[in-house]
Amino acid sequence: MMYSKEGFDEKVIEKVFSKIVEHHDALRIVIRKEENKLIQYNRRVEDKLFDLSVMDLGNKESYQGEIEKESMKIQSSINLFDGPLVKLGLFKTKDGDHLLIVIHHLVVDGISWRVLFEDISTGYRQAINKEEIELPAKTHSFKEWSKNIINYAKSSKLLEEIKYWR
Repeated sequence: MMYSKEGFDEKVIEKVFSKIVEHHDALRIVIRKEENKLIQYNRRVEDKLFDLSVMDLGNKESYQGEIEKESMKIQSSINLFDGPLVKLGLFKTKDGDHLLIVIHHLVVDGISWRVLFEDISTGYRQAINKEEIELPAKTHSFKEWSKNIINYAKSSKLLEEIKYWR
């Protein structure tokens, strides 16, 4: 959950997250069942890749319970098969805005969150300043990383460790 006393611009959030899910391949993943196997499938950038729910709680004196209830709904609405695996909740209050960012753990981990927060911050600042959103150069794609992990798992170097791990 991010907080801004000045509030968040809904259109800017949409613009930033469109760029984020385009830039980070893993955020476009859904699961498909094929021949009794679960396959990670990367959706096209033209697909709906994140949901943004906006709630105006500005007229409520006490809004924390409402934010918690709606946050739970957003978190529990993620569907691995239909996606998207990225869901946002923007809660507008009299004290500022709260932005909930929910991403399924299948596609993000603790290290990735740091990268994403940096990209979100950079993209938001650029968009607010009417600049084009430019994120750091892409590293390896999720698909390329997956292939390298499989090859490493089959490597003679790693296979030499089987005795130790047994």
